[in-house]
Amino acid sequence: MNGKLFLTGLASLMLAVSCTKTTQTETAKWQTLSDGITTLTIDSMTVITLRDNADPHAMPNQLFYGKKDSALVEQLSPEGGVPASIHTFLVQLDDQNILFDTGNGTAAGGQLLTRLDSIGIAPADIDYLMITHFHGDHIGGMLLNGTATFANAQVYVPAAEYDFWVTNGDPAGQQAVTMAAYAGRLHRFAPNDVLPYGIVPLEAVGHTPGHTAFRMGRFLVIGDLMHGAAIQLPHPELCAAYDMDRETAIATRKKFLEYIQQENLIAAGMHLPDNGILK
Repeated sequence: MNGKLFLTGLASLMLAVSCTKTTQTETAKWQTLSDGITTLTIDSMTVITLRDNADPHAMPNQLFYGKKDSALVEQLSPEGGVPASIHTFLVQLDDQNILFDTGNGTAAGGQLLTRLDSIGIAPADIDYLMITHFHGDHIGGMLLNGTATFANAQVYVPAAEYDFWVTNGDPAGQQAVTMAAYAGRLHRFAPNDVLPYGIVPLEAVGHTPGHTAFRMGRFLVIGDLMHGAAIQLPHPELCAAYDMDRETAIATRKKFLEYIQQENLIAAGMHLPDNGILK
């Protein structure tokens, strides 16, 4: 079964999207299809959130300690871990499947392909693949048994990220091997380039040198802007140890949180809990 239009019939089940200045929760309603799969109607798009982790996931408090923040983190997160997830996001528009990131990959326990299969979408049905950055839990699913998972996808990656990990990095490293598997279909972009279907990549550096957010209408994929929303929303100055440039990551996080609010965007993050949508 080709799943390109699998969810079209669900549109009538969703509430209409208001054009007024209201909260994100009011302007887009989501429906849970099954454990780990949620669908949203945003304007003319169908957005499907696909959780890559099979079991409940949390980021340990120690990940956010930094050099001086341990007491604050423990106060904010007395359970010892912050609810999180590993997500990918699929947008269906004009009979096209656009996938944002690929999770850990099947060999590392990733559930992306299983969840796609459950809604009738095969890897070959993915038309475009947009990558936020090159950490393993975002590009791990690009390979399956050493070959390209998505045989028909045009792949878009941040040029700064490619240059850091591949051009100036390890030519035999996993990032380089993964990108090489998509030779001839790999497109490097700069911030604010206009990509297919009007997708605009926005520089969101700090987590990695080329970390990128993607805006598609009112939908914004924020990648790894936050790893523990419960503590980083009230305290954006808290960083996960994964952030390569702490000060830049803090500035980027504050800028995007303000931007999301000002533009009334629906933001989706790869490590946001529940269905991956910022509430």
